[in-house]
Amino acid sequence: MRALRLEHGWSLTELAAASGVPFSTISKIENGHVNPSLVHAINLASALEANLGFLVERDGRTPARFSVVRNRQRARLDLPGMALALQDLHGDFAPGVLEARLGILAPGAQSGDETMTHPGEEICHVLEGAIGYEIDGERFDLGPGDTIHFRSISPHRWLNTEQGTTRVLWVFSEGLSF
Repeated sequence: MRALRLEHGWSLTELAAASGVPFSTISKIENGHVNPSLVHAINLASALEANLGFLVERDGRTPARFSVVRNRQRARLDLPGMALALQDLHGDFAPGVLEARLGILAPGAQSGDETMTHPGEEICHVLEGAIGYEIDGERFDLGPGDTIHFRSISPHRWLNTEQGTTRVLWVFSEGLSF
């Protein structure tokens, strides 16, 4: 994240102002002392004009024209404060308009008490378990095989409604204009 911030020529204070994420939190993230909440990660990615992949180590590899991501070789981002783990499904693919993640939601996992917004679109497909979405104040309960697709500029949040682990496939667009 530090490299992206410096590419923009921003100080920590300037990134805090652009993202709405506190200066102290950004400093702790950059120094590896905390993992960002999903809301902070989305806000930082939006401010830095990047997808969430900047939070996952890619070992400095050059982006590829195509990518095969093996089951046991996925990069993983753990967000223990949210009881959530995200596995990278797009590997070393050249950055573009889409990113895909496998979400593993522990019991009680949620995106937060506050709704979030970010540019682009979001698709959530439930592989196992159950997830509840609130979008623009409307509630949607999804079970295995169900999918929701929406413009993520709409205020939204989610919650694992299952007693056990829920697994979802999330696909995010980078925020194209329509």
